[in-house]
Amino acid sequence: MKAHQRIIREKKQTTDAGGMFGYPNADIKTAVCKEITFEQAKTIILEYEWLGSMGTTQYHYGIFFEGVLAGAICFGYFQRVGGYWMYVGEKYGKQGVQLSRGACAWWAHEHSASKLIAYGLREMRKKGYKFCIAFCDPEAGEIGTVYQATNWQYLGFTKDKHWNLYYKTGKKYMDDRDIYKKFGFRGLAKLQEFIKDKPDLEIKLSHPKARYIKLLCNKYEAKEIMTVLKDKLQPYPKRKPNDF
Repeated sequence: MKAHQRIIREKKQTTDAGGMFGYPNADIKTAVCKEITFEQAKTIILEYEWLGSMGTTQYHYGIFFEGVLAGAICFGYFQRVGGYWMYVGEKYGKQGVQLSRGACAWWAHEHSASKLIAYGLREMRKKGYKFCIAFCDPEAGEIGTVYQATNWQYLGFTKDKHWNLYYKTGKKYMDDRDIYKKFGFRGLAKLQEFIKDKPDLEIKLSHPKARYIKLLCNKYEAKEIMTVLKDKLQPYPKRKPNDF
């Protein structure tokens, strides 16, 4: 299965006329990464990201070519309230951050995502975070290629499943966690009641997601964390030949 973002980029490449003046030269050597606003990040994320929402993001960074925003990443709070002590130990369990959203425009340089993630992680390290967690959704054709390319460590799949809402066109409307935060309910029965008067929505079961972790701490702290983490690491998942 080809990744959702790749499908979107390829489609836009064939249909986007580039406006009156076209797009800037996307030379990675001249790219500028910097902090951006929620609203700036939203213009990229909602157009290209599989989740179709901004979620509970706190920090936002973008990559620019000749002053034009070409990609955005967003960091936020953990989905897991109790932290990730089972992976990094109780001492560091709540000292992490989650890379929760990320996407690049179709015309951005192919290494834009890697450069932007590296920049964002440096900023998270400056803020005192000891590690970063990221998820990939197999339903979106994702296996975490960019995380593998930037030397994250793979933790395998989550075990939980959730009922989420989708537009009948296939785009996600809202996931289980955001539904609960906005409307105060979750579960299949409640969702069925909710969409009775919304014919453009349907309910789908969300399957487990792939997890990656990147340590941001010093060597001494990393050594402590690895005593807990080392037995939980798994080989990278690989994309099947016909998925490209």
